Amino acid sequence: MRLYISKLLSMVLPVIGVLGIFGFAFAGNIMYGWEMFVGLSLLSGLINTIFFRCPHCGKSIPANSTVNQKYCPLCGEDLGMKPSRISYYGRCHRDKDGTYRGFTTVGPMVFIVSLFILSLIVIVVFGVESLSKGIGRLAMILAFIVSVVLSVFCRIVVSSALKLDDNAIYYSKWPFRWRRYDIEDILEMEKKITPFYHVNRGYVFATSQGIIAIPMASYAGGQEIFQRFTEILGQDMPDVRPDLVLSKRSEQAKADEDRYNEAVTRFNELQSTKDNK
Repeated sequence: MRLYISKLLSMVLPVIGVLGIFGFAFAGNIMYGWEMFVGLSLLSGLINTIFFRCPHCGKSIPANSTVNQKYCPLCGEDLGMKPSRISYYGRCHRDKDGTYRGFTTVGPMVFIVSLFILSLIVIVVFGVESLSKGIGRLAMILAFIVSVVLSVFCRIVVSSALKLDDNAIYYSKWPFRWRRYDIEDILEMEKKITPFYHVNRGYVFATSQGIIAIPMASYAGGQEIFQRFTEILGQDMPDVRPDLVLSKRSEQAKADEDRYNEAVTRFNELQSTKDNK
């Protein structure tokens, strides 16, 4: 069985089990639904353990590895898996004016999934006929509000957005709030502090505002935005390793953190010298 098929099955089967719970609840026998869920979840675990193995070292790849896993987290070899189009990893496109826009799909996906699940719960509890009146309508409104809150929360915690034009790069951690970093300023600071890729923080570079880190793994679905950005800076495009991002205690992460701290120290020294003048 191919790696991406085994990973897809191990992810989809529990979801089918959850839908089975709601389906049998409508049919009046929710116990069958729970049996279906437990059975499919066990089957999912078996498929992940038996078939989701590295073709190089032969070891089972940990279950917390993403469907976009490119490298084996155990031996580091390329697994040969193509990125999934439905994942945390983002998208990127270029406008007619030449502006690159990178974004992640976490917020919309959380909203859709949350609203779907909460809507099914409301239907099971109150019935379909109550959705257009009384407490059923109120429950659906609350389900919508909760889904919006969850999507915004997840957007802030694990997601972001990015824009790049000929003059600046823009980063947004909070929805609709952008920070601008001028290319000329970055190029000027590059002469003093060299940009580099941090496996956990992302792409690190210096500006007159401070040391900036933008998470590159967020845009693994469309890395052309970083390809263009590194070309402007005259740097090589780094090989993004989502599997290393998962391990904050890896040797690479420790080395990158030391380099990041050195960059911060260097920046503070430059600012101190500038202020003394």
